[in-house]
Amino acid sequence: MIVAIVIAIALVGAAYALTDGFRLTKSNTNVVLVPRGSYYSLPGGQFNALAFGVTQSSVLTGTFTNTLGVTVYLMTPSEVVNLGKFGTVSGYAWSSGRIANLTVTSLNVPVQPGQWDVLFLNTNPPDPLNTTVVGFYTDLVIGPA
Repeated sequence: MIVAIVIAIALVGAAYALTDGFRLTKSNTNVVLVPRGSYYSLPGGQFNALAFGVTQSSVLTGTFTNTLGVTVYLMTPSEVVNLGKFGTVSGYAWSSGRIANLTVTSLNVPVQPGQWDVLFLNTNPPDPLNTTVVGFYTDLVIGPA
């Protein structure tokens, strides 16, 4: 019994060492942030932020449309917090600029290693009547560059 435990510990230790501590540092697969066919509503002035982290240069891709106009940002978590607190964009790594209503947009955004949020902001004045719907034609994914 003790021999089996020692062997199991040795195997786990070897696996840990061989896989760089069980961390995925390089990947040839995409991570889906939003599956195709999904949609969500954003009232005027509101946003939806999707958090993710990458350990290597990556790319954010996907195709979507919206009903009343949005702006997409790539931001750090602290920039998202500032937007939530103050209601204004104070910094970002990338912006789509305002995307008009009913426009089909394909993203292809380079992403450097770190913690990020992709943020969809309804830039219409704050009012429930200004709600836009964002719908995804393809998966929104983060994958290898």
